[in-house]
Amino acid sequence: MMPPTFVLVLLIATYVLTIWQARWGYFFVMVFALALPCLLETVKSRGAVWIAFFLSIFPIARDWDERLWPSEAELAIRVEQRNESVQLRDMALSLRSSEIRPFLAPWWLSPSIAYWSGQPGIAGSSHESLDGIADSARFFLCDDWQKARQILENHQTAWVIGYNSERVAQNSAAILSQAAPAHPLCRVLDRTPGQVPPFLIFAAQNGTCKLYRTVAQ
Repeated sequence: MMPPTFVLVLLIATYVLTIWQARWGYFFVMVFALALPCLLETVKSRGAVWIAFFLSIFPIARDWDERLWPSEAELAIRVEQRNESVQLRDMALSLRSSEIRPFLAPWWLSPSIAYWSGQPGIAGSSHESLDGIADSARFFLCDDWQKARQILENHQTAWVIGYNSERVAQNSAAILSQAAPAHPLCRVLDRTPGQVPPFLIFAAQNGTCKLYRTVAQ
């Protein structure tokens, strides 16, 4: 059995981390459950046991309070995320086809779009898609249209999905460890669909994203 001092230090550390971020609550509960027999040996007062119990559930109770009764700001974020997810799904459904027609989208959106559309994504979240993630980042940061076209051709891309250009540029720059150019392609796709390269044809849009069809040059 672990020494009581070590148990207390570990328990306090995970408790503080849980107060800081609720996601640490799982570790706190696990440590608390493992340490409980050892702790009960040193506690003789029933009142002290109940106090420790209520303190232990406080981080979890706070997390549930935030989930069940969110603030106005948190509620607005949830509504925005829900609406974005619905619009992204509607766009993905339009890609359904009996033919295989790969799409290129920001990597964090690709798994959901692939699931809804049934089409393969160039980028994804799995380790097998690391090359595709890097290529998607290069594509969105491109200010050279010929290089962008080559990336699409290399992956036989049929569709391109434009998304919030600031977020895409920031994320792509972080992936490639380089600064974003002054006029990246992701900004053109997002803000000026009438000025996209000639190998892309504007096909559809909603409040979340824009869809482009690729054409052979």
